[in-house]
Amino acid sequence: MEKTEILLETEQKLPPLGKALRPAPTPKAKQKTSLAQAGRYGALWAMVYLWSGGEVLQILHPLAMSILTVFLGSGRVFWLALSAAALGGMGNGVALKHGAVLLAATLIHLTLGRFVTAEETLKKALLGAFAMALGGCFYAVGQGGLTFYFVVAGVESAMVLGISLLVQKGSGVLFAPKRTAVWSREETLSVLLILGGALTGAAQMELPFLQDRLFPVLTALFLLIAAWREGVGGGAAAGALMGFLLFVCGVGNLPLFAVLALGGLLAGCLKDVGRLFAGLAFWMTAVLFSFYGEPVFENKEQLLWLGAGALVFLFLPKKILAGAGGLWQANQAKDRYTQMREMAEERLRGFGKAFHGLAKVFGGEEETRKQEISALVDTVAEKVCQSCGMAHYCWDEEVYRTYSMTFSALSCCDGAGRVTTEQLPAWFQELCPRKEAFAQTVCTVYERYRQDLVWAGRLQECRNLVGQQLDAVGGILEELTGQMDTGCIILENLQESLTLALRKAGIRVREVQVTEEKGGRGKQVRLVVRGCNGRGICREAILPVVRKTLGRQMEQVDENVCHLEGEGCVLTFVEAPVFALTAATAFAAGEMGKPCGDASSFLESERGTALLAVSDGMGTGEKAAAESKAAIELLEQFAAAGFSRELAVQLINSALLLRRAEENYATLDICSVDLYDGQAEFIKLGAVASFICRGNRVISVYAHTLPAGILEQVRVEKNDMRLKDGDLILLLTDGITDAFGGERQTAQWLEEKFLPQGFANPQDAADFILQAAQEHCQKEPDDMTVQAARFWKKIA
Repeated sequence: MEKTEILLETEQKLPPLGKALRPAPTPKAKQKTSLAQAGRYGALWAMVYLWSGGEVLQILHPLAMSILTVFLGSGRVFWLALSAAALGGMGNGVALKHGAVLLAATLIHLTLGRFVTAEETLKKALLGAFAMALGGCFYAVGQGGLTFYFVVAGVESAMVLGISLLVQKGSGVLFAPKRTAVWSREETLSVLLILGGALTGAAQMELPFLQDRLFPVLTALFLLIAAWREGVGGGAAAGALMGFLLFVCGVGNLPLFAVLALGGLLAGCLKDVGRLFAGLAFWMTAVLFSFYGEPVFENKEQLLWLGAGALVFLFLPKKILAGAGGLWQANQAKDRYTQMREMAEERLRGFGKAFHGLAKVFGGEEETRKQEISALVDTVAEKVCQSCGMAHYCWDEEVYRTYSMTFSALSCCDGAGRVTTEQLPAWFQELCPRKEAFAQTVCTVYERYRQDLVWAGRLQECRNLVGQQLDAVGGILEELTGQMDTGCIILENLQESLTLALRKAGIRVREVQVTEEKGGRGKQVRLVVRGCNGRGICREAILPVVRKTLGRQMEQVDENVCHLEGEGCVLTFVEAPVFALTAATAFAAGEMGKPCGDASSFLESERGTALLAVSDGMGTGEKAAAESKAAIELLEQFAAAGFSRELAVQLINSALLLRRAEENYATLDICSVDLYDGQAEFIKLGAVASFICRGNRVISVYAHTLPAGILEQVRVEKNDMRLKDGDLILLLTDGITDAFGGERQTAQWLEEKFLPQGFANPQDAADFILQAAQEHCQKEPDDMTVQAARFWKKIA
């Protein structure tokens, strides 16, 4: 055996002078400073410069080091901030101390700055406090070692530690290369502190233009933007923070503190009304304080420039306001409930897809293993002809004729069920010594083959049925994803008002929940109050308070039932609908002594929706009654659970389709009425026309659909109509319309014979129609059902 050698060679590229020399590094391209980056560096320098000139209580100077601490370990950005801090602190009267602190900060940056990352806020704050203490102690020693200066150094060091921790979060979003669209609450407060400190530093600069004009304009813009973005809390917090900084730094008084805090609060309250009213409220607060109280500004010109700042705020482009960041975008984000709902819906969709995939495995048609006829022929030959002396002649010399004869015998079994010796060819009967055994074996082999086919068909039918059920479950889970929305909103303002009103009335309330249906109707109140041991005092005292506070006609759900939860009572109040619906049913069985095959239902939900339903099972008797009863019971359960009517109809159709052992089905006639606005919705599955009696005319509602339980997918047709006060709704089964000769004849009879009777009671109307149908019936009677409902407006 020959050997084959395989040589693997590797080639390594080396520099010209060998391995001892490293390859020359590729020169890095110089990074060009963009205009946006230059603007960001300029804003950073100006911010640090304004902070560095600040003075607290005319003796403390921690602001320069507090803002410089943010940039420890930040490379060239630190040197940029250091130059701004050095220049800004030159005029604060303690240049020696300021220089010592900056020198200590520089040494710390050069030695320990490399070990500090931007996320280590506490470590940077401690290093900044250490630099402040080191510079302060150096200054105290230079002043003769007085204890007072050492105490000042300690206080300033503690202030640097606290202030730097506060401003570091805001600096991350203000000076970052990529701005964050949504700020957390801590970041927002930190940004307000940074901007407020910069404005305070600008106010301390002894420049008339800056103090008298630019400072009021910037202050007004700062507070109004904060109020516009953050609302009441943001405006009040920005105003109070700004006023406090100005006061402690000696450039503001208490009236200014009050004006800024109250003005920011009022501007936040009026943000939803418009920028004009928010700016006007802020400026008028300062004007009223100046005229009716102590002067807010030393120079009245500053008051005018404050108004100018409010005017600038009015004309700021919306793009600038929208890009200011803050919590406004966060408030627009999905709340926790919405996120949890979407997560649950996604899980349900995943489960639905899994069941659909499982249904394909069970429901997929199995490849039919068709047994070749030749295999059956070989089986017959093996069992009958293997030991026969004529086998060589029949299956070798006359093979084609023998095969053809065997095929014909099997075909005869397929048609007649068996084959006899008389049905075999004459030449075969004369030649074959085992013709009786041959005929019997052909019958036995084919019978076994046919039984195998029957069992395979039954197995496939069972697999298809399981697949349909799994597919239906997957469809139900997917449909449920659209039903998880509660359809209501929580009214927090009314909750607070109701809680206060109940406490003033001496009612101890543990939980208050006020919700409203989407669309501004259907308020609902849920209360958990201290129990009264079933005496009903809680209901009698609470209902008037609830009605007065909400300003709506509220009514209690389950007035005679007190739901206990722990040691308290749970009370539910709903807004009373404007309209009411009263329903009654009359029915008669088609066969004496047997149950009626029709079923009906009337439900009224807590959400102000009334539901009428009639179902007609196929045929008469117990089977029809079982089908119609199953459809109505499922509809009641789905309606009570809050399912939409379309989904309920689909689920009922799937249930009837899968539960049937024979070809049974049921019609379904549904009428849903909104008792707040009178909107009626008709849904029909194979049901006959419904009728609305209004005044002197009859309105017919038709739909051409198949009953439930026939097809896998049903087409839901809806007819919407606005009801009027006094309308009478009639839901009938085909036994009634057939008795009158059809749907059109029924409408004509109702208009000519029924309307003149003027029935006000729905029960009387239903009994009259049923009795008339029985009298008009000329053929074999069918199950008859009439459901009548009177729609009327409540008296306020």
